Amino acid sequence: MKTGMSSACFYPLETEKSIRKCGEMGFKNIEIFVNSYCELNGTIRDEIKDICDYYGMKVCSVHPFTSFAESFVFFGSYSRRIDDGIEFYKNYFEFASFLGAGLINLHGAKTLYTVDNEEYFDRYARLYEAGRYFGVTVSQENVVDYRSQSPVFIKRMSDYLGDNFALTLDLKQCRRAGEKALDFIDAVGEKIKAVHISDFANGKDCIPPLEGNEDFKTIVNALKSKGYSGEFLIELYSNGFENEAQIVTAAEKFDKILLE
Repeated sequence: MKTGMSSACFYPLETEKSIRKCGEMGFKNIEIFVNSYCELNGTIRDEIKDICDYYGMKVCSVHPFTSFAESFVFFGSYSRRIDDGIEFYKNYFEFASFLGAGLINLHGAKTLYTVDNEEYFDRYARLYEAGRYFGVTVSQENVVDYRSQSPVFIKRMSDYLGDNFALTLDLKQCRRAGEKALDFIDAVGEKIKAVHISDFANGKDCIPPLEGNEDFKTIVNALKSKGYSGEFLIELYSNGFENEAQIVTAAEKFDKILLE
């Protein structure tokens, strides 16, 4: 295992420029946060592939820019929109497959959406199956104010779906929801496929790892005990750090934890 990072760290810089920065900083494992439809095909997609190849970067996962609409598109009451949404998400699946990425992150439905649990799980299963056709796993991410913020909900989802379920664990989203990462790991640790890492201190809940108070050793050990072999990806916001050297240093320190 080696620490990676998300291109989201440099948002709103254009995606291909953000990816180039990841390469220049020496990262070999990255998540690509897609920010516009035009990036999913054509010349920009080809440029992204060229940049990744030039720096020898592995694209581990892809994050859709349409996460904000998933509640409405996939978990609303209009069935035709669900069908159209799955067709649209095939653009992400094709993009991920083209780049060799095996994972697509899904935010899912906000807590205010009233579709019952089984219907939610069944609709996720349709997306999961659509992604599988392209060799891509649709991974539910825990997100504050979404149904997925709760480890209890995630456990029910996992139990219902069996092997057709995956989770992306985001530490900052755990903090914002008042949940513990260890509860997600205890519940579905064997189905966690990626981890977004960040730290917290002095009222800030998303700063570079190992600059704050997060107990990473305990989290890493808990994941290892569940057989976790996926990626640890630094995912920050551009206002969460002052310079790129902080991210590089954080990765170097985190690599040492992974080797312990």
